[in-house]
Amino acid sequence: MKKQKNNFKGKSTIPKQTPAVAPPPKKQSGWVIFSVKTLLLLLVVAAVVFYTDKQGYFIADQSNNHISRKWNSFYHLTETKNIDVILLGNSHIVTGVEPFVLSAASGCYNFILAQSGVNIKDCWFQLGEALKHTTPKLVIVETFGIGNNEKKDEDVVPMIQSFEAHRDLSYKLRKMPEMFSCNAWLQAWSPTVRNHSFLLTDTARIHFNIKNPPQPQPYKLDLGRYARFSTGLTDSTIAIYDRLGAAFKGEEYKISEYNKKYLKKVMDLCEEKNIPVLFLTVPMYYKHIDNYAVWKKTLGEELQKYPSAKWLDLQEPYDTTLYTKEAFENTYSANQHLSNIGMIYTAYKLAGYLHKNYELPNRSKENAWIADFKNTDHFVYNQYIAEGMKGYISIVKDLQLDKFYIKEMFVQETENANLLIIKIDNHSDLKSSIRAELEVEYKNNRFVTSIDLHPFKEVFPPAHKVFATGLVKDVKVLGIKKVQVL
Repeated sequence: MKKQKNNFKGKSTIPKQTPAVAPPPKKQSGWVIFSVKTLLLLLVVAAVVFYTDKQGYFIADQSNNHISRKWNSFYHLTETKNIDVILLGNSHIVTGVEPFVLSAASGCYNFILAQSGVNIKDCWFQLGEALKHTTPKLVIVETFGIGNNEKKDEDVVPMIQSFEAHRDLSYKLRKMPEMFSCNAWLQAWSPTVRNHSFLLTDTARIHFNIKNPPQPQPYKLDLGRYARFSTGLTDSTIAIYDRLGAAFKGEEYKISEYNKKYLKKVMDLCEEKNIPVLFLTVPMYYKHIDNYAVWKKTLGEELQKYPSAKWLDLQEPYDTTLYTKEAFENTYSANQHLSNIGMIYTAYKLAGYLHKNYELPNRSKENAWIADFKNTDHFVYNQYIAEGMKGYISIVKDLQLDKFYIKEMFVQETENANLLIIKIDNHSDLKSSIRAELEVEYKNNRFVTSIDLHPFKEVFPPAHKVFATGLVKDVKVLGIKKVQVL
């Protein structure tokens, strides 16, 4: 069979293979790119803020940061000791009670956990933190903060300062949404965010912080003391009262539902821990408030919802013999505080009230407590002279002398003259000065002499009275034979 010839001379009908071409890459969405860049930028900003916070570049002046100082002292103290009385409030308690005098007079540990410019919500926050570290036998709530209103975002800086001083991150995270609106959250955590305006207004502070990084504060017992006003009301300020009348009207006092809510939270927290509560009203100058009876009625109606709590109101009845013009800050503004001497008066008044109404621990014989307080100004007026105290000579202790019980007689030595002090247990006859019959030695001669001693106005311990007189440097007191009332 013959093969047929393929006479077809046209092009092949088999299609040629074209090379594969990759599809063009899809363009990224503009929103995706924007989001990634924004996220990266936020991460950079967060890293910068974290770094500057860590380095302390935007920390405000810390030279008088009594809030941080107070909380550092609290944390250190409660590592080994228990706080017996916690005092809460705002500037009226911070400048209203001298806690070292109160502790020396009551014989226990008293600590003021308060902050200027806050309301009762901050008291609840601070108490919650404190109760995780100590178990007080009494909580004292100063009443001025109960009447303050809810804080707006621009007014929360004082609350942020106390928030910043707390160490428990978990507690702060849990309470932050209730303490601040979301607008203030970053401020609460970051001094860089809070003080970023330093870039325009206070570059000197930033330069100072760069050269002086934060250092751990050395421990010093603080107790929340913040004495601010060394002088009292002047005659020119009192003349303003006489001309314009009271700076605060009692009928203007109100308690918001907001503050009632947080007062209840404080009371519930204390009830849960079985801690009694004392309400304390620190006084203002008697001319400072008009119609205080209305104020007291409004406040009393709220406080009576908690019948187990007591109320010590030092505004009314008002002690005109003690709370004179020297006891108050020299101001006519609505918010008036006590002077340094006024703080001492209130400490003694409060110590006397605690002595009569509460059974608090008596630590006056504990070596650790004595070591904490023996070098404070009022220790010698309230407790026995302790071993190793320089400049004090104890002469007599625990001596019954007719109807008077001499707790202690001692000499305080000074550079130019000495001071003889006698502490006598309370007695109904001790209403003014006394005359003591003393056995003394002078220029190697021993004899008996009488000397008059007078009370200190600013010193009135709960259980005894203190009398004092100057003493010639070379006179040595050997003993006491008799006491009579003048």
